[in-house]
Amino acid sequence: MSGRHLKDSIALVTGGSRGVGKGVAIALAESGATVIVTARTRNSGSGAEWPGSLDETVAAIDQAGGRGVGLLCDHSDDRSVRDVFDLIRRDYGRLDVLVNNVFAAPNTMPVNVPFWQVPISLWDTLHRVGLRSHFVASQFAVPLMLPQRRGLIVNTSSGGGVRYTFNVPFGVQKSGVDRMARDMAHELRPFGISAVSIWPGYIKSEKLAAQPDRVPAALVRLIAERGETPVFVGRAIAALAADPDVITKTGQILLASELATEYGFTDIDGKVPPPPSRDPAPLSVFSPATAI
Repeated sequence: MSGRHLKDSIALVTGGSRGVGKGVAIALAESGATVIVTARTRNSGSGAEWPGSLDETVAAIDQAGGRGVGLLCDHSDDRSVRDVFDLIRRDYGRLDVLVNNVFAAPNTMPVNVPFWQVPISLWDTLHRVGLRSHFVASQFAVPLMLPQRRGLIVNTSSGGGVRYTFNVPFGVQKSGVDRMARDMAHELRPFGISAVSIWPGYIKSEKLAAQPDRVPAALVRLIAERGETPVFVGRAIAALAADPDVITKTGQILLASELATEYGFTDIDGKVPPPPSRDPAPLSVFSPATAI
């Protein structure tokens, strides 16, 4: 990992109290970055439904060798988001990496439920925080990157952007995240700023461990067999952030496992998980015909 040290870098990871966001924050910290994370849960004793909190992530960042800053933020509220970026401008004067990861999902995700039977509120939930929120954060981030004519915006996504996964609103949200990165890259390239979408594989998350019955049993088995920790995709993002030629990848959908081969990093167990498929065919565990 020589030449990829991020000691002087300022990074912002949205939705960093658990899951992919926490893993990304830890991996950026491994390279020495100052990592600012946002979330709505300050500490584990605040009555949150899920495990994980800002305080826990900040402690993990510091332990990994970076400097952690946790900021409470509701990404459905533009004023709350603006406050985060005002603080970054005041305290650091710039931003090098933005990882758009925050995501809002219902307590129980409808699986294989026809779109005419899912509540319209599901569309609003998935798209307000997880698509619109990425656009808003990116708007605030770019002015902090323009002076140095370099920066990296990463949208975390998944294969749900190209194949049926869970339900129609979920797939459209993921597809929108991927397309946003591509179109932002077109407009940002003249300014030296890169924008990419990155797909982790099957994530071993705190939510899955807490409630494995939230997803089909076949998917749980798939994650157990082929899964990766959230730190793995974080190491992919850290490698991209430190690559002086990252602009050559701007606008692309990147897979963490493929980047591991290029940059030479592994998951925390020293292994490289198999990459998820780019095949647009639905996985067998997502067969809407069985639910009608």
